[in-house]
Amino acid sequence: DYIPHQTVYGDPEGDLLVVGWGGTRGHLQNAVDKNACRRQEKFSLCHFNYINPAAARRRRHFKRFKKIVVCELNEGQFANYLRGKLQQFDYEQYNKCEGQPFTVTELTNKFHSLLK
Repeated sequence: DYIPHQTVYGDPEGDLLVVGWGGTRGHLQNAVDKNACRRQEKFSLCHFNYINPAAARRRRHFKRFKKIVVCELNEGQFANYLRGKLQQFDYEQYNKCEGQPFTVTELTNKFHSLLK
């Protein structure tokens, strides 16, 4: 009961919900902002500060988007966790295991490719 409700950065519904956690927030938020400036597809970000127990309202946010992509700097552990907890949704994954952060360009390219 003491964990804040999960929020969405950007439009409350749209084409793509970008999901992240931990140190990916800045890059993911910049990629969502870059898309918003161009007024193309609607991208939004749901960044988790609390994974277990996860914040409330995930289901309500997830169902408002056509696609969900989970971006992680690992092999996809959080995406697998979400698949186990919220099985009614399909999750795309974008993982990077090179010891380097995501770049905004590679993120926006990936997001647009998912919607083609």
